[in-house]
Amino acid sequence: MSVHNVYSQEKASTKLSATALRIRLHREKKARLAAEALIEEKSQELFLAKKEQEQILSGSIKMLTDVLALARPEVFQKAGKIQRWARRVVPKLNVERPWELDLAAMLYPLGIIGLPDELALKYALDKPLSEQEKKQIDDSTQTAYQLINNIERMRGVAEAIRYCRKNFDGSGSPKDSIEGKEIPHPARILKVLIDLADFTVGGLGSRAEGFMNLAGHKNEYDLDILKICYIELLESEEKKKANDMVLSLLPGLLKTGDIVEKDIVGIDKKLLLSCGQELSEISIGRLRDFSNSGLIKGKITISRQPANT
Repeated sequence: MSVHNVYSQEKASTKLSATALRIRLHREKKARLAAEALIEEKSQELFLAKKEQEQILSGSIKMLTDVLALARPEVFQKAGKIQRWARRVVPKLNVERPWELDLAAMLYPLGIIGLPDELALKYALDKPLSEQEKKQIDDSTQTAYQLINNIERMRGVAEAIRYCRKNFDGSGSPKDSIEGKEIPHPARILKVLIDLADFTVGGLGSRAEGFMNLAGHKNEYDLDILKICYIELLESEEKKKANDMVLSLLPGLLKTGDIVEKDIVGIDKKLLLSCGQELSEISIGRLRDFSNSGLIKGKITISRQPANT
């Protein structure tokens, strides 16, 4: 074979190889674009599915809180205070999923809806309870756990609620072998906040007295959490209050976020809202209704941060 023929064959082979390479690269590009389009399509489907799930979850949570607010407004107000405290202390406590603590603080009393009206009101206003009544309150927390545990993405919230009455030494509800640091972190935080609220609501005592009461039962609490709660909810609160304005206003002038400074008592001498409660749209609406119907008279004493005026 002549040198010319060999050269011609090599040139044709090279040309063929280049064509094959272009074809292969074209196919690879088409396959890549198809894969990218498929990934984009599936990502969009997953995004929409996740968004739908989040909307369903959000709707379920709102429904639960609305039911609690309508069925047991006094208990709802108390839970609102605990949720507000939880938001204050959570930045200092390295909580892994703050949203779970936030929801647990609001939903822990959900089981109280099923209790007799008289007992629910006694609990909300921290009136003395019999041993049987205390057991009913503890059992209601387990009822709330069972309800919320049915929602898959709320399992962490449910566990926080399940153990929010559990003492650090292992006593309390539920009766099992879990104790100390084995108790879920959000539950240990809630234990401090709920007991503090139980002591300070209904005129039982000031927040400082509440912490003194908790300190007298150190075996029941995670002391690291108790210390941080003391700093954030007492020392920093006293500094904040120095800048707040104390106002006496008609119900129509109240705003969400205002703090009740004096117990609000109806003309029948029944306590409607206790000192320290943060006003929500629901509680303000109730106060306006009470005023319009003549069940309360005069102005409401509240404190308000200057930025809210």
